[in-house]
Amino acid sequence: MIAFKGVGKDNANRLGQGRIVYKVGETYETDKSKTVNCGFHCCENPFECLGYYDIETDKFLMVEAKGSIDEDGDERIACTEMTVLEELTTVRFAYEGMKYMVLHPEREKWEQNRRNVQVARHRAKANIIAIARGTDPKAAAGLGGYIGFLIGGPKRITQVGLHKVDEENVLPDIFYRLKPNGVLEVAI
Repeated sequence: MIAFKGVGKDNANRLGQGRIVYKVGETYETDKSKTVNCGFHCCENPFECLGYYDIETDKFLMVEAKGSIDEDGDERIACTEMTVLEELTTVRFAYEGMKYMVLHPEREKWEQNRRNVQVARHRAKANIIAIARGTDPKAAAGLGGYIGFLIGGPKRITQVGLHKVDEENVLPDIFYRLKPNGVLEVAI
């Protein structure tokens, strides 16, 4: 199963038993997995990683969780085998989080309000990643950040958009909406 893992700037985990420095392409194995107890921990929804690691100061990895997998019903996964597939850029992290919501529109706990990241119903504003979901979502982010839109109801997302705030095409700290043709407009 594809999942996501937060690590420190040095690619090492800060939580758990023992320190591991994770490398892209490497596979790690252990004997047992029990969420919050043992095994390699990760999350199916990348935004859940923000409960443990910070978008501004840490790194995020896409991993493949294999072997004995234990899920706690709270988005956390522990596994006995984990392969690091790639390190995510900020835009890729936002994209993967939006992709998760498109693939699983009815799952709960998708809303997040973390330092520099907000994923919310109807209206989101954050410095680095702001993603709004609803029938007419609006989002604003700081310079260099990303605004995302997931348009649709609770059972189906019909349109998505992700844009970088660059001060030329998308201004910082201004709320935008995504029109049906995919063009952004300032939300009033």
